[in-house]
Amino acid sequence: MATRNLESLGDFVQQTRQEKGLSCKDVEKRSARFGKPIAGSYVNRIENNPALHPTAVALKALAYGLGVPPTEVLARAAGLVDPGAKTEELQLLSRFRELSPEKRDLVLDIVDMLYSKELPRRTPKRKSA
Repeated sequence: MATRNLESLGDFVQQTRQEKGLSCKDVEKRSARFGKPIAGSYVNRIENNPALHPTAVALKALAYGLGVPPTEVLARAAGLVDPGAKTEELQLLSRFRELSPEKRDLVLDIVDMLYSKELPRRTPKRKSA
């Protein structure tokens, strides 16, 4: 069972926000375009209070305000992502889930093809005479 690691969530939020040049108020304004906004002051509290337990609704608004997939923020809040982990894997998963079944099959075919090319080629063992 995964343990909850909210400190890594706060670090992730702060790092993402700063990389995008956003203030906490900017995150609030951006989140409002998708529904109920998250308050800038609450964003600050998430960053600075590891004991805070944001709701799923607040985490979704936070994700929209930061411009990242909600699944990434929710996974980090649940402690399912190691601190400092790269976001490509979560972005890939999030985007994959949005594809049609046909496009999912195509992506899996491409991944299988790439994976098979990366495997080291084994030479068959010769039988002793």
